[in-house]
Amino acid sequence: MKRSLRLAALITAAMTRTATFGQAEKLSTDSTLWYNQTQQLDGVVVKGRLPKTRVKGDAMRTTVAGTILEKAGTVSDALSKIPSLEAERDGAVKVIGRGEAEVYINGRRVLDVKELSRLRSDQIQHVDVVHNPGARYKAAVKAVVRITLKKAQGEGFSFQDSADGIYQYGLSATNNLDVNYRTGGLDITASFWAGRYGHSKSFQDNTLTYYAGPDKLESISTQESKNIWKGWSPQLQVNYMANENHSFGAYYKYDRHPNGKFSGMYYTDNYENGVFTERSESDITQEDEFKKHIFNVYYNGRISKLSIDLNVDGLFDDTQSPGNTKEVTSSAPMSGNISTGTATRTISSNTVSSNNFWATKLILGYPVWKGNLSLGGEYSYNHRTDAYDFTATEAVPVKTTDTKINEKSSAVFMEYGRQFGKVFAQLGLRYEYNSLAPVFEKRSGGEASWFPTAVVSAPIGQVQLSLSYRRDIERPPYANLTSSTVYINRYTYQSGNPYLLPTYTHSLVLNVAYQWANLTLNYGRIKNALTMSTELYPGSADPLISLVRPINSEDDYDRLSIIAAARPNVQFSMFNAQCQWHPTWTVVAMLQNYKSPTATGEVVTLSQPWFNGSWRNTIELPHALRLNVNFDWATKGEYNNYRITKPRFVGSFGIQKDISLRRLGELTADLRCIDLFNTNKAEATIYGMRELSTANPARRTFMLNLTWKFNEARSKYRGSGAGDKQKARM
Repeated sequence: MKRSLRLAALITAAMTRTATFGQAEKLSTDSTLWYNQTQQLDGVVVKGRLPKTRVKGDAMRTTVAGTILEKAGTVSDALSKIPSLEAERDGAVKVIGRGEAEVYINGRRVLDVKELSRLRSDQIQHVDVVHNPGARYKAAVKAVVRITLKKAQGEGFSFQDSADGIYQYGLSATNNLDVNYRTGGLDITASFWAGRYGHSKSFQDNTLTYYAGPDKLESISTQESKNIWKGWSPQLQVNYMANENHSFGAYYKYDRHPNGKFSGMYYTDNYENGVFTERSESDITQEDEFKKHIFNVYYNGRISKLSIDLNVDGLFDDTQSPGNTKEVTSSAPMSGNISTGTATRTISSNTVSSNNFWATKLILGYPVWKGNLSLGGEYSYNHRTDAYDFTATEAVPVKTTDTKINEKSSAVFMEYGRQFGKVFAQLGLRYEYNSLAPVFEKRSGGEASWFPTAVVSAPIGQVQLSLSYRRDIERPPYANLTSSTVYINRYTYQSGNPYLLPTYTHSLVLNVAYQWANLTLNYGRIKNALTMSTELYPGSADPLISLVRPINSEDDYDRLSIIAAARPNVQFSMFNAQCQWHPTWTVVAMLQNYKSPTATGEVVTLSQPWFNGSWRNTIELPHALRLNVNFDWATKGEYNNYRITKPRFVGSFGIQKDISLRRLGELTADLRCIDLFNTNKAEATIYGMRELSTANPARRTFMLNLTWKFNEARSKYRGSGAGDKQKARM
């Protein structure tokens, strides 16, 4: 039943805007200069500490410490203001043009994106964005974001408590408490998070169009749903630095969602050649219980000239999702307005899944030929179970399944980086072998591939350039490989696809930085792209019944993204006080030549450019007061097999205030209104053998955060994590 909700989630996501440090970084000298430029323009002073974002080895580095980004709020808030990044509270971090990024904090892989909303932006020293990661990262990693926190000062205890409230259709409330103790080389941090989410609802209108011979069939549906859940999560991390050459530590986190409840109403009207034939009303409920254990242990050190980075990870989770669907169907009236009656169908189901995952990763580094050679290996194993059972008041084409998957992945890699004057170059090669049991029809006993990487960076005057290449892979999520079929309503079923193939991408990225302006060009050649397809249910004699499942695209295609950003600083006077305005302008252009089948049997090339952009403003006023005024927009256009048919506009407003509590620390209040004008509406058409047109309305959201910091310290955890992409696939 849980997977039946994924259809609406995928459609909604499609319509929205879609640190382990290598030795190479140590070799890469910062060949740029910091400029302090001031110009007087009729009482307005334009002043900047430039550049804010610059080339640093394999990455584009943005300095946060000492800039306005320190006052952004959470780490997620700061990331959302960095060029080419998209980040939402409690959401994944994406690099525009590349996809979801792996995030590292002080070398430790972030396994729970909610952690980015629990840390504060003023803890960050700098952020590195890697568009094409090197060979030490898994081939499935599209991009990497490495966050380095400031070094701690002082010893003893420190505390930070952050309380959040969100209101949209209802109320969400969360609280996170961090307690840190530091003495000598020992650093211990304990955290406890608890919360209730219930602020959001989902509204969506869909029109499914397809043909059965000469007849045109349409299913017009309206969906309304909400999800309320509670959870709590303790966390403990311990780091001990014996000396400058040896440190080790451990990290443990427990996630518990004792109860969650989804409820929704789905209304569907069917038409044949424009004539109403039938109506269906589905009342869907689902409960959810979830628990997860995560741990990491690491050693980071140096013996003579040999550097060692060792990580061992584990992840163990269990999920139960019982659900119930009650569906009432009524046919169109016959002649004389006489109804043919109604029929009621009830489906009860339960999904039980679990993962038992282990991974280890070792990286050795040694100076060779005035550069640095890194060699390493990675191994992971996961045992996954996925069981689905149901009962129904009448026969439906759904089977009870009990799937067990054993996946083993091993890799070896090599990287060599060297500085040639002002030019930095790095080459890498990674070999991966992945075995998946049971073996499916279109799969061999295992997949083995080579993945090369390369990067070269250099300054030309005040312009900094970086060119990188990478071949990567995206393996299907486990949920998409299931053979089970899930009931959504009498017209729609959803299944996985055990014959899915991995998606391969050749990526070439050019980064250009000049003072406060940045430009990124990202070209990709994509094979076996993953998309959702709606088609006639196999073996069904009724053309009204559809099957929604993931498939691979038949044709390779090209995609080009162009991202331009500018971030000057402007000083001005107000009421005899100095103020600062920090605007950021970003424009993104997405171009492609994706080919997709249509409901009429033709093949269409989706190549209309899609543009989106933002204008974000932070205004620093006297008395530790800050205003945030942001505007985001997107045009019509095409992306993958989606045609965005309505432009979008979002306006948001926020105010922040720092309050000194003297000896009791500092309190920061942050109040925001997202989508102030209720204009964040989206409409799109998803192409396939059965075309789906979908739309969702807008609703403004209010957010309040109160953060209290007392004698605050910073994390010294240096674990980097292993088996990261397998964890993400769970």
